[in-house]
Amino acid sequence: MKIAAIFFLVIFTISFNVNSKSNINVFDAIKNNQIELAATSNGNHSGEAIILKINKLGRLSGIVIPAGTRFISENGEDQDLITVEEELIVLKNGSTEHIIKGFCVQQDNLSPSEGSSFYLAKEGNDQLIKLANYLDGKSIEDNIIQTAVWAVSDDMNVSGIHNDEASVDALREYVCSITGKENVWYNSDPSYSIDANRNIVQEMTKVEGMLDYIVSNTGLLKMEICKENGDVHRTLNGGSPISRTGNYSFKFSLKVKGWESGNYSVQLRIGDKVIHKKEFVIV
Repeated sequence: MKIAAIFFLVIFTISFNVNSKSNINVFDAIKNNQIELAATSNGNHSGEAIILKINKLGRLSGIVIPAGTRFISENGEDQDLITVEEELIVLKNGSTEHIIKGFCVQQDNLSPSEGSSFYLAKEGNDQLIKLANYLDGKSIEDNIIQTAVWAVSDDMNVSGIHNDEASVDALREYVCSITGKENVWYNSDPSYSIDANRNIVQEMTKVEGMLDYIVSNTGLLKMEICKENGDVHRTLNGGSPISRTGNYSFKFSLKVKGWESGNYSVQLRIGDKVIHKKEFVIV
């Protein structure tokens, strides 16, 4: 039994080593002329957005595309894409086609046009590399991943990294930790679309979060939405009578579809005195 067990272990170890060597990093496979690879866009700016055509030239069973691989657009005005999970692609003889996920890293650039080409590079932004490695293996919605990527690459607000799941809350905290961003008090619901000119259009429809405040004097409480210059943009609910002092808390929710982009604040006022104020951004 001992001899059989040792023999099995030796066979398993040899097999494992052979398989490990036959799946190699895509950059090494290209450098060693083991594959020919062409990467093109299918017209999407995130999610399943990259088409790979791979011609197998050498003796290998597969290639590994590391998390954090950057696909650089041939058109300087178009977005580059980054992978956020390791992709293992099993290769067959001859030429094969595969679709992998990628996420835009230049929010102000155009969405890649269908059929446009990319070339591969190793990501040079340390924060994006950290984010890609963090996301690798996690099951998170593509829309939220894209928001997280832009929070790192384009300084986007983190309020849109939200969907009531613990894994998404942890992602938001992680993005703040690697960028130094404030984990803002409110949540938003950004959605992304592509217009006729391939511009990526972002829209928010709501802002919500908890407001915690202290009342020192009773009276009629008014809630106002103010613009950055202090002008009152909207008064909400007409006012609520407050008959006791103390600590208060409630969930603030505001529909903002169609609002102009910019910095706003919600302020609570009793009489002429502003007792609480919180800022938020609409993009």
